[in-house]
Amino acid sequence: MVMTTMNLNFPQLDEPITLENMTTVVVEDVQVFANLVRELYGFDDANDVRLYDDQFKSLKAADMLVITDILGFDVNSRPVLKLVYQDLETQLNEKPEVKSMIDKLTATISELIGYELLDHELDLEQDEITVQELFKALGIQIETLSDTIFEKIFEILQIFKYLSKKKLLVFINAASFLTSDELAAIREFSELQGLTLLFLERYKVPDMPQYILDSDYFLYTENMV
Repeated sequence: MVMTTMNLNFPQLDEPITLENMTTVVVEDVQVFANLVRELYGFDDANDVRLYDDQFKSLKAADMLVITDILGFDVNSRPVLKLVYQDLETQLNEKPEVKSMIDKLTATISELIGYELLDHELDLEQDEITVQELFKALGIQIETLSDTIFEKIFEILQIFKYLSKKKLLVFINAASFLTSDELAAIREFSELQGLTLLFLERYKVPDMPQYILDSDYFLYTENMV
């Protein structure tokens, strides 16, 4: 995934905040924070929040993944599995012998089922099964091993890499569940993988670089290099 520089702007800011790699933005005013969360979550109808890239092209809702419930996020959602199945099919196409064997076995199964359909009282028909449909029928999905919120976030980051249309990943109030070392690890991973992450928080995050919009709407930074 190629790193994309994003810009975040909303009425309380005098100038936009640049989002690159992992950016933490703390909003101390609860009403401003709540409005930001609402508009990010329903970004298609957002009026106050603007997100755009370094070519001033505005982001669409489809370009962004907003997560308010880390543990409740389904890593095996349909869009993710579709991309995984596409990768698997590409992998199979690079192994002609294996692909040919699967095609023959699938044809044999379809033929056997076809005979049974002919013996049924109803007029039944079948479609040719695709490789991706076979993956789905076999129940192929991502193995989830996360026991902690930190591990679940890393699973989400791995999934985000597969979502080719997504340019920005937003976590809401996630830092309060993580240690400084865990946040540093997420930051390092985002830099290595070229991911663009926004951590939107209500309270300051110890030891982390962050933008802070205080209750008087004054924006300042802490721990920035």
